Amino acid sequence: MQQFIAKFEKEIQGVMSGFDRVLFRGSLRRLNHSKGMKWYLAENNILCKQYEDHVKAVSQKVKKAALEPFQQQNLLVKHVYGRDDKEQIARAFAAERGITEGDVCALSTVEMAPTFQHDKTDMVIRPRPCLAIYHYRMDPEFGWMHARIQTWFPFCIHVCINGREWLSRRMDREGLRYFRQENCFPWVEDVPRAQQLFQEQLTVNWTERLQPFAQRLNPLHEEIFRNYPAPYYWTGYQCEWATDILFRPGTLTRLAPLLLEHGMLSFSSPDVLKFLGHRINVDGRIPSNYEGELTTDFKSRASGDRVKYRIDGNSLKLLGTD
Repeated sequence: MQQFIAKFEKEIQGVMSGFDRVLFRGSLRRLNHSKGMKWYLAENNILCKQYEDHVKAVSQKVKKAALEPFQQQNLLVKHVYGRDDKEQIARAFAAERGITEGDVCALSTVEMAPTFQHDKTDMVIRPRPCLAIYHYRMDPEFGWMHARIQTWFPFCIHVCINGREWLSRRMDREGLRYFRQENCFPWVEDVPRAQQLFQEQLTVNWTERLQPFAQRLNPLHEEIFRNYPAPYYWTGYQCEWATDILFRPGTLTRLAPLLLEHGMLSFSSPDVLKFLGHRINVDGRIPSNYEGELTTDFKSRASGDRVKYRIDGNSLKLLGTD
């Protein structure tokens, strides 16, 4: 990246790097194993064979508590199915109601997730269909976002935010002018200052900021775990880091086709594997015991053309937008 920036330095107005889409995961480490579930049951004087009835009763209470704030605000509360686009439903409702801040809607759906099941005298972890509830929100700090909870034990939580949304809100409070096109910033009044604001993401106490979303998803958490305390442990489950390079007007129109063509034709599979930290043989070939799959694809969208490399759940993307 530094070599690229140095090569086109005269054509570049500024560079900004920071988080893009980030999916945080909240998990109850005391329930990350089957023994943890047995200990929870024992502390609550519940037999393993009574687990099914217990979890159904608790799940109904969690569902009711998670949906109630949205029902009280007369917001959309809807059960959706696998083919439904939850993001599209939420954004359409926000546009219809003219919602620019605060709660938007709550959507429920059935998803496969790891949960517990009684097996003879033990509790085992198995993937099963579980009801999940999504809270969509226009947050004053994070912008458009959603938070999700699995309403069956172990009550895993996901909180998904967009770093560019966060930055735009931060620049608004700073009074810093900018132009935003979907998820990128073609023009920013003061790029160095915007980068300083971006850097603040790295110093945020994310555990402190994310806990209120967990509380809103499950207000009954403390009651459920009164006899077996189980606080949430937060991790970056999925994370995107992006660099925006702001070229001078008209430059990218000339460079983008050349760069995208270069990305499609010049980088081999070993090149991409090596860049992403995989070991390559001394002769530059992929090890014969490697069983992963690497794909490269090109797409042309309204926001611009892009080339993307995918491997083992990770990806690299180059997007050209003028």
